[in-house]
Amino acid sequence: MGIKLQGGNNSTNLTSVNALNQLRVVTPKDSSGGLTAGFVQMSSEVDAGSNLGSRKVLPLEATDDFRLRSSLDQTIFNATFEGTVSPTHFFFASTLNMIIQSVGGFLTLNATKTLAAADVAFYRTHRQFPIFGTYPTYVDMWIRESNMDSTNTVSEWGLIYTVAAGTQQLTDAICFRRTSGGQLSAVIVNNNIDIAEISINTDKVFARNGIGNYEATQSNHFLISIMNDIVRFWINDILVAQIKCPSAQAYFSSSTSLSLGFRVLNLGIPSTGRQIAIGFVNVSLGDQNTNKPWSHALVGSGQGSYQTQQGNAVGSTVTRSAVGSVGHPTSATVRIAGSWAAQTGPNLNSLGGLWTSPAMSTLTTEADYPIFSYLNPVGSAVLPGKTLYVTGIRIGETSATVAAAAGGMFLSYIAMPEASATSTATVDAATTTSRKSIVLGGQGFASTDVAGIMKPGFEISFPSPIAIPTGKYLHIVVRPAGTIALNTLVVTGSVAVNGYFE
Repeated sequence: MGIKLQGGNNSTNLTSVNALNQLRVVTPKDSSGGLTAGFVQMSSEVDAGSNLGSRKVLPLEATDDFRLRSSLDQTIFNATFEGTVSPTHFFFASTLNMIIQSVGGFLTLNATKTLAAADVAFYRTHRQFPIFGTYPTYVDMWIRESNMDSTNTVSEWGLIYTVAAGTQQLTDAICFRRTSGGQLSAVIVNNNIDIAEISINTDKVFARNGIGNYEATQSNHFLISIMNDIVRFWINDILVAQIKCPSAQAYFSSSTSLSLGFRVLNLGIPSTGRQIAIGFVNVSLGDQNTNKPWSHALVGSGQGSYQTQQGNAVGSTVTRSAVGSVGHPTSATVRIAGSWAAQTGPNLNSLGGLWTSPAMSTLTTEADYPIFSYLNPVGSAVLPGKTLYVTGIRIGETSATVAAAAGGMFLSYIAMPEASATSTATVDAATTTSRKSIVLGGQGFASTDVAGIMKPGFEISFPSPIAIPTGKYLHIVVRPAGTIALNTLVVTGSVAVNGYFE
């Protein structure tokens, strides 16, 4: 049975076809008025209007510059706060009477809740983060607050720059602000002037886990999405504010590179001691296919092999001179003097640095002497376990400090990853792992070499990195070969290890 479709008639409630007898179909532009059948919209709704007053949609998961987000985001900084050690190699701290304390996975500003006027705790990254025009920069922060309704105090978190920690007026900022009395705001500061401050209504923001309503005393996810024309502020994936750049300005702040910062400041004598506790932070770039190698991103986040892992006491990972009172770093990293022991010593617990041999006559030819034995820390509840990737090793120039005698010597250098103990004789078993060997190269000394003669160094890169898991060692071994008996040769050298922690 056929159904007649009448064409060319625009009368009410009659269908229409085109010249090719194709049915003309136009879907409704909105879902109101009961016109739900056929409603199609390829977009991503970021706010139904319940928070900002009008419905806000973006094409799918797109940026304001119409780019579809498709796994191009690149993290450029990441920090957590396991343990009790403040990561000062990541962050700069400026305080007056307030205490900054790391405990329980959070770094807390004003840990003792001081009540004196002008007390302050300001905590910011050494690194500054760029803004690239139409490409978004994302600032993620997981923050927990305490006494947020206290008076005569202010707290701020986001991209912040200030000349003096205790000065109320920030120099530059794109941040969240909790004002005296507890109002939460989205703030833009340009060259010492607040050019925008929008009060945030959190009544319709859910808790981070989606159960119940937002509570400032819980850990909440704050996100700032920054482009050259607009900044958006989110709490627990709910858009709570957006600010457009004033037409008279080139950009929101006076500088397009700002530090990630956090501050609690007593403006007078506060009613209660306010705190903010930082649990986790991340800064990333969106949309740009930067092709930045992952190793570069990790080193920029403070995870280079020359840096101290999060949760550890801050310091160097390399040895220094044999004089304990001289130079950098601390005397705890002074290289060990004295005799060596085959397979077990000297075992300097560091990731490269300076080393000195004893007289060759005290050694055994073709025996392995681990001059460095670096233990990649075992992960724990207060120390994140990370794999060490070694991308290159340089054997530095080696100098004879005592002349050779009784024959020549050849020093082989070998990298040995993955042993589970300091001894290179450790074997593979149910609970232990042996070292694997990678020959790096060598240096030769003739019997006629005098004190002060220097042998050139060399470097080897690993396109496929050496990976050292947590709880395993990286040994750097010297293996002497040649005339040992009565040989007075003593040498001094160095080792540099390039890599990163992931």
